[in-house]
Amino acid sequence: MTDILLIFHFLGMMLGVTGGLGGTVVLAIATPAQKAKGGPIRGIGPALTHLSMTGLVLMWPSGIGLMVAKDFSSAMGAMFWMKMGFAVAVTFATASTLMVYQRARKEPKVAQLLLSLGPLATLCYVLTIVFAVLAFH
Repeated sequence: MTDILLIFHFLGMMLGVTGGLGGTVVLAIATPAQKAKGGPIRGIGPALTHLSMTGLVLMWPSGIGLMVAKDFSSAMGAMFWMKMGFAVAVTFATASTLMVYQRARKEPKVAQLLLSLGPLATLCYVLTIVFAVLAFH
């Protein structure tokens, strides 16, 4: 059972990183006119954000399931709590990005937040994985 939860946890992290990194790359290659509006709003950005959100939906329950299966014994180290901090931060960044995409159609100025939220989500995903490795090596 623990192996199945771990597989879903890794799949969730991979989906999240793919969506976050993909969104950052899309913003990086956007033309200056698109960047002034926050990047390509009607294109792949929302789809990548939904991919990240799907990753979070897999990552959180499977992570909690892993903790319950291990009797919370792995929640003792500082590296685990660093991982949790970045997991909360990436959840905030991904949910905020999704809300910005939803509001950007009506209020184009809001889309400028994407220039910071996308890279923030990517950085938090990467640091979540780094501290997971350090916590559970």
